Amino acid sequence: MFENIICQDQIVASLTSDLAAGTLPSALLLWGPDFSGKLSVALELARVLSCEEEAVWGCGCKACAAQRLLTHPHTILIGGRYFYEEACACAEVLRKKDSPPARYLFVRAVRKLLRRFDAFLWEDREADLRKIAPAFAAAQEAVDSLLPGEGLSAEKTAELAASAREAVKKICEAVNLDAIRIDLLRRASAWTHVGASGAQKILIIENADRMREEARNSLLKILEEPPAHVRFILTTTRRAAILPTMLSRLRTYRFLPRGEEADRQVLAKIFREDYPMGSLRDFFRSSRGASPAALSSRARDFLTKAASRAEAFSAFLARDDSFFTDKTLFRIFLEELTRTLSSALYGEEKLPAVSLRKLEEWMALARRTRESLDVLNIAPALLAQRLYTVMGRP
Repeated sequence: MFENIICQDQIVASLTSDLAAGTLPSALLLWGPDFSGKLSVALELARVLSCEEEAVWGCGCKACAAQRLLTHPHTILIGGRYFYEEACACAEVLRKKDSPPARYLFVRAVRKLLRRFDAFLWEDREADLRKIAPAFAAAQEAVDSLLPGEGLSAEKTAELAASAREAVKKICEAVNLDAIRIDLLRRASAWTHVGASGAQKILIIENADRMREEARNSLLKILEEPPAHVRFILTTTRRAAILPTMLSRLRTYRFLPRGEEADRQVLAKIFREDYPMGSLRDFFRSSRGASPAALSSRARDFLTKAASRAEAFSAFLARDDSFFTDKTLFRIFLEELTRTLSSALYGEEKLPAVSLRKLEEWMALARRTRESLDVLNIAPALLAQRLYTVMGRP
């Protein structure tokens, strides 16, 4: 088990030990940076807990087959992630070589999004489901046709992958999955209490720090008296944003950054990619059209112009608005902005005429802007303008 997890030996050892000793808790928090394998570990843990036989990666039992293809009815997923970037990256792998592993990788990438729309979770939100119905159907049909073993021409494979990728984009644009709402938690809570007695169920909540306050309180009530047959697996990049009362009911497993050499191994083994920069983050960003060089240049330009008050935001925006009209690209931009500020704060690079106090204020402001984007779903252009204006104040 955990044979598919690359360069996270400490996490694998801890979970393997807990499983062997029978001490795996009912509620876990997988904490660490983006692209460190948290969801991969959560899904593999779900497979191991559901397995009807030996729990090895190639196990042929029905439960493991369903878990590998993300169709198992006793595992549900909630929360947002970089769905479109992942679909683009996996589609590129499939384009380069149509093989069973490439198809499998792409199918899983798309189903990570589709499983967020299990019907029982959305019973009171028919309007949202109607908005995405055509795109959802297109994505579902495409991935079903792309399953390993289906005989397809290269042209048909490319056509189906493009259709699914475009459908993923439409779904992500139509429905905000980042802000985890209380109705989803209530439906998930009801789900944990129904079904066959004793059947193992797994609820995975990705980016749990993005839950709205009422949703956090609802989850806390569930964790206070969790059903015996249910495992709760939460992931986050920001442990400090999780309620202390909730943390007390979760066992934390910390994921460390892999580093560039380990990222190269992931890119080579999973994505069949010899990526010279060696960074998973840059690889996924590039698949979304955000090259590292363009992103860094735009972030520094934003900070420099804001600090000097050299031009109005409208003039700055007119030169290139690509990062400020798309939610995913703006989130990537904010990450780069924060990285640049952190480097300046620790003296690794310089920003003209910006004091240490200002740098600290701007970092806090960038984090609050990210929260407004994820939880409140405010338009990127409005947030960018506010950020630029506030940074320009004396």
